[in-house]
Amino acid sequence: MKLDFSVAVHSLFYLEENSPRKIASRELAGCLDLNAVVIRNILSVLHKKGYIEGTVGKNGGYQLKRKLADINVGELYDVTIPPTLSYARFITGKSEGIKKDDHISNNMSETLTDLFTLADDQYRAFYHRFTLADLKQDLYHHGYVKQLIKNNDK
Repeated sequence: MKLDFSVAVHSLFYLEENSPRKIASRELAGCLDLNAVVIRNILSVLHKKGYIEGTVGKNGGYQLKRKLADINVGELYDVTIPPTLSYARFITGKSEGIKKDDHISNNMSETLTDLFTLADDQYRAFYHRFTLADLKQDLYHHGYVKQLIKNNDK
């Protein structure tokens, strides 16, 4: 799985924690221990989708545009990890030169795609149950999300 979602969550928390100060991508890169180019690519997506605002130049940087309570975890996941990226690299099958009667190799890609798509739909629906404010609560009171799930499932 790509890091984009984790980087997005971490970045948004960092921006919120340091608000109203503008945060440079190199500062975020240092905090997340990643290359600034990786950070800027993800921040670009977050900017286009209205999560953050950014300015360039000497006094430039990024700021959170929305409240954590207004950012749905599932929506953020959908923005950063399109469905086909979640599992695309785990699928095998349909190679050149396979025998016509090799049903396993001929059909493996479709079967695994169906399986992963069903699982992907389930955990995406699960993520849509939370906001970033819920996750922040869990940062300071680990187990908060688990308790939230237990209370909501009763």
